[in-house]
Amino acid sequence: MKNLKTLSIALLIFVSFGIPYSCDKEEPEAEIDSPITGIPDTPITDFEGNTYNTVKIGDQVWMAENLKAKFTSDGTEVVEAYVYDDNESNLAEYGRLYTWDAAKKPFITGWHLPSEAEWIILENYLGNDVATKLKVGGSSGYEAKFGGYRAYTGEFVGINYQGAFWTSSVYTYDHSFVRNLFSSNNTLEHSGCGNIAGNSVRLIKD
Repeated sequence: MKNLKTLSIALLIFVSFGIPYSCDKEEPEAEIDSPITGIPDTPITDFEGNTYNTVKIGDQVWMAENLKAKFTSDGTEVVEAYVYDDNESNLAEYGRLYTWDAAKKPFITGWHLPSEAEWIILENYLGNDVATKLKVGGSSGYEAKFGGYRAYTGEFVGINYQGAFWTSSVYTYDHSFVRNLFSSNNTLEHSGCGNIAGNSVRLIKD
């Protein structure tokens, strides 16, 4: 009887304090994704004295502005480097539009035109909603501008609507890979573009 009385008291204490009894495993709280934030890096300067902000995103360092250079790092003039509408007032904000051959030239020592593989590393690091993070005001610090492009015919199209950025990677014998961003949506488009078209350039650190 003594043991039964002791058991009854213990059960009463258990119920009184409301101690939960369950075989269910507690689920951990869901982790909240941290925003991907670029870290400002050392500014760089081209042959003409144009200075560019740069940003470290993951293990990569990118230009945070469109290339403006008309001359390579050794002072060679690049002919196929255009300003939108041939209007120099567009240069400061949007940079130049380069053919693919021009875009691959050595504009700044220690920097190069990014490959398709390097773009994919950037996209994988940024994760979801890449386009939003790349645009001006996005958390990556890339600050992509909608500088439009120069069509094969020489016509300038899409300023403030589309930003087209060359990669160094070949798509077909006369086309190469580009990344396209649009002001009207949050899509990052992969496509091929004819090498004689003019697109924006962002360099990446060697």
